[in-house]
Amino acid sequence: MKKSSDIEIISQAELDNLLRINEFIEQVDENSLVSELKLAILDSGKLELTQWQSLRDHIREIEELIPHIDLIIKLKKERPPS
Repeated sequence: MKKSSDIEIISQAELDNLLRINEFIEQVDENSLVSELKLAILDSGKLELTQWQSLRDHIREIEELIPHIDLIIKLKKERPPS
């Protein structure tokens, strides 16, 4: 039995973030981010130059996070099941 001091409490903001991340990850339909990007590339007139630049900046940020994500995946795969 856990003591009240052992209970982890998650804030509503953290919960919202987790839900938003899960929705993003689980999207495999035509409304996914990747599908939207492909459509925008096929019809490059959909976005203005500033929007393309902003999009590239966001992708660059994601690229910087990839090594950290890869490390998390590696460590979770190596961890024995609990």
